[in-house]
Amino acid sequence: MDIIDIMQTNREKLNRFLSGKYSFNDYLSISSYFKNEEDHEELKKHMEEEWNETKSSEDNKERLAGILNRLHDHINSTGKIKESVFQSFYNVFSKIAVVLLIPALITIGVLSYVSINSHGKIESWAEIHSPIGSRVKFQLPDGTQGWLNSNSSIKYPVNFAQNRKVEMSGEAWFDVVHIDSDGFKVLTPYFDVKVVGTQFNVNAYDDDITSGVILERGKVIVLGKDESVKEELDPNEQLIYNRSTNQLVKSSIDAKSYTSWKDGLLVFKNATMEEIAKRLGRRYNAEIILHGDALKASIFRATFEDENLEDICKMLSTVAPIQYKIHKRIQQSDSTFLKKKIEMWLK
Repeated sequence: MDIIDIMQTNREKLNRFLSGKYSFNDYLSISSYFKNEEDHEELKKHMEEEWNETKSSEDNKERLAGILNRLHDHINSTGKIKESVFQSFYNVFSKIAVVLLIPALITIGVLSYVSINSHGKIESWAEIHSPIGSRVKFQLPDGTQGWLNSNSSIKYPVNFAQNRKVEMSGEAWFDVVHIDSDGFKVLTPYFDVKVVGTQFNVNAYDDDITSGVILERGKVIVLGKDESVKEELDPNEQLIYNRSTNQLVKSSIDAKSYTSWKDGLLVFKNATMEEIAKRLGRRYNAEIILHGDALKASIFRATFEDENLEDICKMLSTVAPIQYKIHKRIQQSDSTFLKKKIEMWLK
């Protein structure tokens, strides 16, 4: 089976890439087409045909050069293809249309790139993104699996086997593979989490005042950036860091109530309406405005799965004296739309 047939039979994988609902294994499958020497001639032929049907531009050439350079660095760092093969590929396709490489290398949200660390050493990184309003499952090279929540990302060094660390923003759930000789670290801008082999959740959105760690199984150690804080968590414990007050609060919780988002569920057990609005807004990419402290402090128990946001608003209004207004989304000058806006009051 040639490369064109393979790509046609894997249309479902490509669709997942384009929609942002992909796994790391999907990425490896598609990226292998660019690394397999046996597929080189067929890939070249296929891309030349696409090039003949696509208009070229200087902007496309510049963007493609950057993409190919990142691919070059990634391939060299993993040692899966010879320099001469890639150089030949690069020379032949230095003017090829970006349309083929963007879906395979960028739109899927998994990028490889090079950075220079504080010691002047060059490091290659891979990055996985979850678009706004989506959840993305990922798998790391050591077998560790997890989920990224809406508008979240993780990045890790390409030499991950020798350096098991992940930098993240947003929210992620991890199921870490235990390796006796090595630890695993999750780095956030506010604290670091050291683990051995465990299941846990890290929330570190830039636009939230609080960040936190929730432990489902195993053991984690939370380390402050200035090394003045060191907290150990047991299963069903949560550590919250308030960035405005610099305070840490540890409490006992039902961990699965907070990590059920990875399974497509939103579970609230004695949660305030303020917390519910924040989590619903993130899930449905909406701005939910609560009027009045009494509404914000109201307590609810609920589980939502496949309901749309309007149905959830209706449900809330039937169990509590809540009225709401859903505003029509506003289209901006660049043809994009603002977030859906919902206002709520107590009657």
